[in-house]
Amino acid sequence: MSFMHVAARALLLGCALLSSRELLAEDTSGTARRAVAARERGLPHTVVEIGAGILALPAAEVCATSGEECSTGEVSLGLGIRNLYEFGPFGIGAGIVWGTTLRNDEAVGAQQLERGHSRRYFLVETLFRYAFVQLPKAEAWVGTGLGLLSVRDSWTVLADRDPENKVKFVGPDSLAISTEGLTVSVAAGGAWLFADNFSLGGFFRYANWIMPFEPNTTSLGDVASLSGRVDVFELTTSLAYRLAL
Repeated sequence: MSFMHVAARALLLGCALLSSRELLAEDTSGTARRAVAARERGLPHTVVEIGAGILALPAAEVCATSGEECSTGEVSLGLGIRNLYEFGPFGIGAGIVWGTTLRNDEAVGAQQLERGHSRRYFLVETLFRYAFVQLPKAEAWVGTGLGLLSVRDSWTVLADRDPENKVKFVGPDSLAISTEGLTVSVAAGGAWLFADNFSLGGFFRYANWIMPFEPNTTSLGDVASLSGRVDVFELTTSLAYRLAL
């Protein structure tokens, strides 16, 4: 094959790649324009939102060791993802929030065991929002939510957290209790649309967690750290992607 044939094929291949990139860019630009038009005209579209924030339980009686030894207040890190179907000023959808306590408590047990306690949260909820302000580059909304909650308390010993060998044995790494309940919330937030499909925002939410008033216990006498009705305050920053239907 001559040099001219090779050069001609390389030129054709380059032109094909350039053309495909231009088509992809036009398609992406078209999708963005449709998303903008759907929001401006109040047409149905979807919003996928991810967020990170702080969950504060200021008045909660956290009893990690026993029913008599409790401390007040808890702060946790929360990560969430939400999918909303929006039409006009209204939005309805669902969300998932995973949270973990920012502290590890000591637990009852022999001193040489160095027992520790940690806590995790998992929420699944339905969401409703109403945008009372809708500007070309900004919006503000209020909303409510209703869902299910699971709080997982786990207790470990030093040998579980830092084993002498790295052999993985069959069975759980910790002693755990799961407490289920309901969550009801109200929220207010807003967003800044910095691109056609993307927005940066945040919200403040008050939630009421309702769990069994009699905490569960383990065979070793450990008790579930949260029970009854718990007030929760959440402050979250979010990034959203808007897609026209």
